Amino acid sequence: MRSIDLQVRDLHTGVSSLKSFPSEAEAASWLAERPRFIEVLGVATPGVPAEVNGRLREALRPLDDEEKALEQRLEAVIQAVVREREEEQQKQAAAAAEAHRAAMRTADPNRPMEVHWTYDKGMSLVDPADPREITAEAREAVMAWIRERDEWVESRGQMVGDAKVTVWPGPLPAAARGERVKGGTFLPVTAPAKKT
Repeated sequence: MRSIDLQVRDLHTGVSSLKSFPSEAEAASWLAERPRFIEVLGVATPGVPAEVNGRLREALRPLDDEEKALEQRLEAVIQAVVREREEEQQKQAAAAAEAHRAAMRTADPNRPMEVHWTYDKGMSLVDPADPREITAEAREAVMAWIRERDEWVESRGQMVGDAKVTVWPGPLPAAARGERVKGGTFLPVTAPAKKT
């Protein structure tokens, strides 16, 4: 039998490490005499048969009351740290979202806008923080872009089902070279059968 690695944790420090044994028998012997305040988290060796895993679990000396109390305190500390990190991440995300919304309110109104279109819901802005309305010119350009792609996939019995199109909403800058649509992507879907 190949060597066995066990994932263990020191209940005083919370530090996890690997404990290696040359055989199942030696791993089982150590598990039966497991040192106090060393918790066994499981077998770390990949591909260990279920029956071996079961035998090792049966050999494990259970935690005594003092060890269980220490384990509970350790888990409470870990959960508190996890909650604190999650709260900090949420605060940072909220601050970033607010900064983005503020930046969008003062950004150039004629900058390109990203429009999301679906065949069943129509158009909306990709960025919910973008306060602009989709202009008539932008709507017209997006629909023309979609209809052109409908023609591309029509022979396969498909049509555009979902599209994201970047479009100039107002006056065209020189960089646009007369093209209102700056770019886009689309996903085709099966088109409904044509009425005969």
